[in-house]
Amino acid sequence: MQAKLDNHMIKDVLENKLDYSILALISGTYLVMAYRFQTDYSYLFDLTLGFALGYFLWGIYHHLRNHTLHIRIVLEYFLVSALGLVIISTLFV
Repeated sequence: MQAKLDNHMIKDVLENKLDYSILALISGTYLVMAYRFQTDYSYLFDLTLGFALGYFLWGIYHHLRNHTLHIRIVLEYFLVSALGLVIISTLFV
């Protein structure tokens, strides 16, 4: 079962190279900027909020392109973004 899931994920990445390149660019930019401004907590919160929004919008875009967008997927991306924002934000206190 795990091998089948791995093959599906690899196939999805290979078929959507542009989408995943955009996600990698968003993520890489976040990591570099977070490292660069690690002592400015206000900026880090804004940066993390921007990343969460970018991730959410990327997920919507990706599934719209693949014609697989459903309300459950929107909710999943929203909740993952919100949870990530809460977790990362608590590290700044």
